[in-house]
Amino acid sequence: MKKILFLVFSLLLMISIGVTAQNTSDLIKQIMNSADVNKEQAEGGAGALFDMAKENMSLEDFSKVSDVVPNMDGLLDAVPDLGGSKMGMLGSATQQLAGSSKVLAVFDKLGISQDKVALFTPVIAKYVDEKGGKALGKLLGDAIKF
Repeated sequence: MKKILFLVFSLLLMISIGVTAQNTSDLIKQIMNSADVNKEQAEGGAGALFDMAKENMSLEDFSKVSDVVPNMDGLLDAVPDLGGSKMGMLGSATQQLAGSSKVLAVFDKLGISQDKVALFTPVIAKYVDEKGGKALGKLLGDAIKF
């Protein structure tokens, strides 16, 4: 009986993880196709834009966005470190970057040309628009404009 319960629990967990990964993959695949970037670049770039939105939106509004974007924490975690204390003064300078400067620095670190930021933004806003409604998509779009 314990083995059956364990197997059922394991199966449910795998299905749950698979659904979340699939939903996130939909957004990431759209970005990859639209911007001609790889998965790591799509995730890191999207994470950088969501991080910018998080800084520019109310906690309540960003929470609504997070509710319609599966694995938001994973996307935010995909943003590469821009330096930190390991790099001395350069690290301090990059930690002080905010908004569009930070996004551009992240895109550069990921090896994505800065002109592709304009390709990520509408894909992300449209995805949120489709999943959370036009008002939420507009709020997000306004929060990640340059």
